[in-house]
Amino acid sequence: MKILIVEDEPIAAERLKSLICASRADADVGAVEASCEGAAQRLLRENYDLIFMDIQLEDGLCFDIFEAIDPPCPVVFCTAFDDYALQAFKANGIEYLLKPVRADDVNEAFDRYEALKLQLGSDTKRDVAKAIDAVHGPKQRFLIRAGNRLFSISVDETAWFETRGRDIALRTFDGRDFYIDDTLNELERKLDAARFFRINRQRLVAIDAVEDIRIEEGRYQVKLAADPSPVLVSRDRVSDFRRWLDR
Repeated sequence: MKILIVEDEPIAAERLKSLICASRADADVGAVEASCEGAAQRLLRENYDLIFMDIQLEDGLCFDIFEAIDPPCPVVFCTAFDDYALQAFKANGIEYLLKPVRADDVNEAFDRYEALKLQLGSDTKRDVAKAIDAVHGPKQRFLIRAGNRLFSISVDETAWFETRGRDIALRTFDGRDFYIDDTLNELERKLDAARFFRINRQRLVAIDAVEDIRIEEGRYQVKLAADPSPVLVSRDRVSDFRRWLDR
């Protein structure tokens, strides 16, 4: 069982490794990463069955990793803080352990992992969140908070989503902006793929928002509703973009 530890405190990392190896005889803790960048690069190169991950790392919050890549396997979050639980379970979290992590905590995390394997069948690398979302179908509405008000925006009103720093903005067809909790990776998974497509790392767009497409010097430029400036399609997304348009 191949396990990655993401922890920027060497003593905590070594203690966690000892607890893992004591709990599972087949545990292969092949690597320890201390940063978001290091963990992201390793996850792009290697496959793991389970990740034990601290939340506050030396170069930012671990959730930044999942802005660049989808969670490749279940994650056990280990942290000294209890205010990231919602974000953790959105990022394939199966356990949320508060430091100092105890042997019983690690044992329970492995029990949850084994139960998850039974539920999902033999494909243990399957995206846990995808399996859950498939039961509910594509997302239809977004709950918005503005000051002390709560209201709902329909997917039908949404022209596109955009990353703005650490935030995700939802732009409606009539030009209003709202900020939501989901990441673009989560939105790709939750929304109807026939209606929404991620044209680059920053932008996820609705098919009905595509007003014009031009090819300039080999680059695809898209004019979107409620946006005065054309947006470039990433070169590695062009083929998929054409297929999406030609459904």
